[in-house]
Order: sequence, then C-alpha cells, then structure tokens
Amino acid sequence: MTLAAVGSLYEQSGIHAEIIVVDDGSSDRTLEALSKSFPEVKQVRVAERAGFTGAVNLGVSVSNGDLILLLNSDTVVSPNTVELVISHFDRDARLGISGAALSFPDGEGQWSGGGFPSYLWLFGQASGIPKVLGRVSIWRRLKPVSGTTEYNVDWVPGAAMALRRQVWNDAGPLSGEYHFYCQDLDLCWRAQKKGWKIGIMSDVQVIHHLGGTIRSGRNAVGKVHATHLWRDLVQFFFIHHGARAGFRAARSIKIGAWFRVMFRRIATPFIAQPKRMQWREDTKAYVRAHREISRQASALPDPQGR
Repeated sequence: MTLAAVGSLYEQSGIHAEIIVVDDGSSDRTLEALSKSFPEVKQVRVAERAGFTGAVNLGVSVSNGDLILLLNSDTVVSPNTVELVISHFDRDARLGISGAALSFPDGEGQWSGGGFPSYLWLFGQASGIPKVLGRVSIWRRLKPVSGTTEYNVDWVPGAAMALRRQVWNDAGPLSGEYHFYCQDLDLCWRAQKKGWKIGIMSDVQVIHHLGGTIRSGRNAVGKVHATHLWRDLVQFFFIHHGARAGFRAARSIKIGAWFRVMFRRIATPFIAQPKRMQWREDTKAYVRAHREISRQASALPDPQGR
C-alpha cells in the first residue's frame, strides 16, 4: 500500500513536491523497497514506534513546504491532485484545511467531512443505524455521501488532508491525547477556533482503503477498531467540552452500542453459516468496546465534583 501511495504521487503532472515517508518501526522492509523504487523520497525512520500522531508530527517537522498534504499509507491520489490542491488554497486565503473527496477502491463514495460530532451522531455511529440506512437507495438520494460537492465543513478526515504551514504553526501539532482516531477532528477544531476555514475539495479524488492499517488488530470490526474509535470520541468531548460532556458522550455511545449488540444477537440465527462465525466474533468485539467505554466513563472526573 505504501508503494502504491508514493507511486501515485509520482504521477502528478508538472508539479514538484517534496515527498516524505515516515516509517514507524516497521519490520517488513518497507524502506528498502522504497529506496529501490523511489530513491528520491525523503525517508524518516522511527526506531521505536511513535504511533500515528508521533509519526505525522515528525514528518511535518522535517518538511519545508508552505502547503502540507497528509496522506495515509492506504491511499492512492489522482494524477492532478497536487495541482488542484494548490489552486484551491490560492483562491481562498482563509482556507486553512481542506480534505479530498474520498472513495473506496470500487468507486463507492466515502464519508469525506462534515459537522462536529453531536450526541445524536455518536449514538448513530455506535448503533450502526446510519450504515444500514445508507444501503437504502431512497435514503442515499435524500442524504448523499459527503464529498460530492464543494462546501465548507467543520472537519475532514486526516486520510487525505491538505493544510497551510501557518495553520500547523497556529493550531498544530497533532495531539497525543488520542489513541488512534480523532487527531484530525481535534486539529480542525483548534484551527477553526483560530479563525481558519475548513473545506472539502470535491474535484480532488483520492482512493482510500479504509482501515488498511488497523483491520487486523484485535477488536477491529471490518474497517474500524470500535474500542479505539469510541474511546477517542469520548476523549474529544472531555477535552473540549468538559467532564459532563464526556459522560454524555459515553452514554450516547453506550446506548447505541447496546442497540447494535442486541440487534446482532437477534439476527445471528438468520445469518448464513459461512458468515455466522465472523458475525459472532464481530459481536464480541462490540461487546468488549461497550465495556471499555463503561470503564472509561467511570474513570472520568465526576462532573458534580463528588
């Protein structure tokens, strides 16, 4: 995936860009393969794993451009990406961060940005109801996947995020308060508080193999690690809205997760046998995530001061 991501950057038309790859303590000879295929790439090796946040912060610290394009290793950009990114930022001096129109490898649209999370949004994310509704054609026509049009949003995912160096100086670096998710959400929150606009570049098409770097981990369900995601969302509310909001966020997620687990248990006998074992394992992962959110909520400072 890393080689494919870097290779797509070399297909840019007439644009010179500094390309930096941060190797976060891998053991699969990634840097050796990069050196062979793309010797011009600047390589940064992290001896002891720093995690996503530490790796990105290190990569940005050794970069030189006025515009920074953060890319996950499981992305592939279109040939005119860099040129389009530059034109978008040239047109609007207040545009601080902008995301791409993300899609799955089969061309299906992927969520590319939107409003800051609400308690209802947290419930929906944990329950899985929006995902089910998204399979209904009438619902999808009424509520299309974000990224199909260019507009201002509150935050965009860091899988393919372009930002000004000044924004990084004003609102960065990425926060180490999160385990795996929400660093992008947190950065956009801080940038917006500094007066910068956040947007989606609908003409910048990026293929994203969602979850390509985490799907093999324990408690990973499909393309998402439920425990990490839900914990980091609660942490975001706690950091930016206080203990009471953290409790409410955890409660919204717990209720949504309960609905999800109950539905899955009821549906288990009706799942075809070849898929039933994986279905049960995924249900167990959601149960563990639900329990972890309960533990996290009990460890938060009491909003009543008791």
